[in-house]
Amino acid sequence: MRPKKAVFVVYRMSNYVVAQRRSLPPLTNLKDFRGQPIAVPPEIIEGVLHQGCKLVLAGTSKTNKSWSLLDMALSVATGGVWWGRRCAKKSVVYLNFELQPWAIQSRLSVLAQARRLGQEGGANLHLWNLRGFATDISMLRPTLERSLDQVQPGLVIVDPVYKLLGARDENQNGAIGEMLTEFELLAQSTGAAITLAHHFAKGDSASKDPIDRMSGAGAWARDPDTLLIMSPTLDEGCYEVTPILRNLPRIPSFVVRWDFPLMVPTGRVPMTEGARKFFKSYITAAPQGRSAVVRAAQAAGITAETANKHLVALESAGLVVLTETSVWRADSREAF
Repeated sequence: MRPKKAVFVVYRMSNYVVAQRRSLPPLTNLKDFRGQPIAVPPEIIEGVLHQGCKLVLAGTSKTNKSWSLLDMALSVATGGVWWGRRCAKKSVVYLNFELQPWAIQSRLSVLAQARRLGQEGGANLHLWNLRGFATDISMLRPTLERSLDQVQPGLVIVDPVYKLLGARDENQNGAIGEMLTEFELLAQSTGAAITLAHHFAKGDSASKDPIDRMSGAGAWARDPDTLLIMSPTLDEGCYEVTPILRNLPRIPSFVVRWDFPLMVPTGRVPMTEGARKFFKSYITAAPQGRSAVVRAAQAAGITAETANKHLVALESAGLVVLTETSVWRADSREAF
């Protein structure tokens, strides 16, 4: 048998190019591949994230993403429940690029108290406070791998991910693809799941599909195995969470409410700003064809899936009457 050939994976690190020696996996026949015992990795967060996979949590500025991620960290570190989902008890490393040490200490103390965790409740959670040390992930990864080897984490959280862009442009697919490859290599070398905090683009994102609301290149949405998109709703302090999953069964969108210091699932149907605008633009007091309403929305750049989701949310709120063929306002009054 011929020896395996080594290949060089070439990528850009800031303003210079690096070549990393890696061996390609062998070419495999389907019959042999089907017979190989390949274990499915454990789910770090039930129905949401496997160990060794990548998750992006994205939302607008000041949507309490950091609070939510710190709560995720504590939930996994203690084997608790996060947003209604059971978590495997694993060691967690939280890379904090945003909060001062005193601020993250205060938040974790409040969260631990809210979750009734004792002093030992954080033994599995490891913090690396790196505010002021933003750098290129390509430069940080070797040091990070050596440090993570000491604690064997099941989950690594990076908050926020833009602090590791280096000289990359977040709008360039090639640059973001290179960056996310670094996190893939980190996941492979450590066996940990990787969670990244990202932000929405500026401006009104209500008319966009959830997957298109994140700022920057399309690679942000295409690369991760799990996306959790947090969008503001009409109810103050409430956010629609849209899960987009590659390897796990679909989870319908759900609503979480900010109940300091936790985001709490409400069990309600999402009522978003996009639904409000849809109501004012396309719903009349007189019955009209449902398909015609959806086509009118499509002409304005709203997908049929989003239009139908708005209709269901408006019906749930009692604002519209919805049948298979028709739709109209529940009454003639201005609802908003």
